[in-house]
Amino acid sequence: MKSFVKIRRSVILISLVILLDCTIISIADESEEMLILGSALTKLSAAVESTVRYKNPPTNINDAELLALATKHDPTLLKPFANYTVRVLRQNRHAIILICTGDGKNALMEDAGCTSKLDEHLWEIHSAKSCEFTLTVSKVCKVN
Repeated sequence: MKSFVKIRRSVILISLVILLDCTIISIADESEEMLILGSALTKLSAAVESTVRYKNPPTNINDAELLALATKHDPTLLKPFANYTVRVLRQNRHAIILICTGDGKNALMEDAGCTSKLDEHLWEIHSAKSCEFTLTVSKVCKVN
């Protein structure tokens, strides 16, 4: 009987270790994916910033049209975001890009084109944030 209890405890312990290991690997994979996406976002936001700042796109252009115009020289800049919702905020000739889940419900990351680093790692916040901008141009960009 004692050996059965020991075996049972061992099986439970091994199961917990495997489950924990799989969870850690899953979290690591997600973080790596988000960091790669973040790197791609800084390139996209720089292209959109340049377009908004120097090419004077029409004010009534929608997000998809602005993204297409900004990436006309390199359409592959949009490829990493094919399964995500991409939103653009334009203020004072600057641009902020917000990446959300494909269903548009949760914000994942946000970047102002006027900065060189990824500005907001929203996926790291454990409570889901709605797909709304948290940055403003006046807080992150030199407005002139």
